[in-house]
Amino acid sequence: MKEKKYAMLKFKYHLVTLLLIISFTGFSQEDDSEDAILSNWDLGASLQSRYIWRGINLGGNSTSIQPSISYSTGIFSIGAWGAYSIGSDQAGQEADLYVTISPLDFLSFTVTDYFFPSDRVGNQGYFSYGDGTGHVFEAMASFSGFENFPLGIFAATNFAGADKTKDGDQSFSTYVEASYPISTGFVDIKLFAGAVFGDTGGYYGTDGSGLINIGMGVSKSIKITEKWSLPVDAALIFNPDVENIFITFGFTI
Repeated sequence: MKEKKYAMLKFKYHLVTLLLIISFTGFSQEDDSEDAILSNWDLGASLQSRYIWRGINLGGNSTSIQPSISYSTGIFSIGAWGAYSIGSDQAGQEADLYVTISPLDFLSFTVTDYFFPSDRVGNQGYFSYGDGTGHVFEAMASFSGFENFPLGIFAATNFAGADKTKDGDQSFSTYVEASYPISTGFVDIKLFAGAVFGDTGGYYGTDGSGLINIGMGVSKSIKITEKWSLPVDAALIFNPDVENIFITFGFTI
């Protein structure tokens, strides 16, 4: 049994490595001129009143700054995303790496490595990938819908890492979300509903399954100068499973 578990875990890690190699191979095939390389980079940061992820409060009682950096070329994208509380509440520290393949305009596949460091000094165990690892590996498939029917759906499963049952087996908790965008001409609105299944390890805070994320997001770009606008967003979020509600506001630079 242990040999089978080890072989499966080894396969999963090799899959992530293969995707990274494919991404970098794609990068090398593009035009290597300076302008082409620079245009493929994207970096920024979002400031959010609370870090709410899939209906769960991961940011404690503090405002969260969320930096990001990515590089895209062709159908491949690789990047890093983080979340850090800027108040005395140190909840919600996160540093993620991901790779995305988008073979079609409306279809993409992403593998994400989630990691949650603490604010303490000392060994955080980032390079530990065996038993007791703090990493959570997720595979996600996303469908963005069509122009005349823009219903988006994505499903994400934790296939390796710290999402374990009480017996130490992989939980394979799966989150599924549907969303529908509405453009009013003044603001962009997105309606969404998400549920989790197989959450036997309690990764999403449920007893195995539950409707955890229903709400509405609103976004708009506010013109600051002739050449620059500030994207702002707000959201009303319900978590029916734990009977909670969140209202958030943020902006991105």
